[in-house]
Amino acid sequence: MTGESNSARLEALTAKLYARYTTFMTLRRRVKRVGGSLGVLLPRDFAAAMNVKAGTEVRLTLVGNQVVVEPVGGSFDDGAFRRAFAAVLRRHRRGFGLLAEYDRGGWRPSPR
Repeated sequence: MTGESNSARLEALTAKLYARYTTFMTLRRRVKRVGGSLGVLLPRDFAAAMNVKAGTEVRLTLVGNQVVVEPVGGSFDDGAFRRAFAAVLRRHRRGFGLLAEYDRGGWRPSPR
């Protein structure tokens, strides 16, 4: 891939993430039994925002008690992702620590 196509992909991803977090694309879904496993259906607008279709390979990542779903073809390779994620964790260690403590019920933000 060229640097130009990576730049275009990054801009598209940034736009999608910005749209996602500014329009609050969140839903509640029920977990259903699918054969011997459990499954959650992706809404059509989520699939469109992620640019996935039936048969698209996705990567599932467990982060705390959250599952992150991302298309395999449109993401960093594992090594690049791990390096970038490690850099973010180093830079924001205190914030992530407080979030983890909050998730466990051990910390509450001060009232404003």
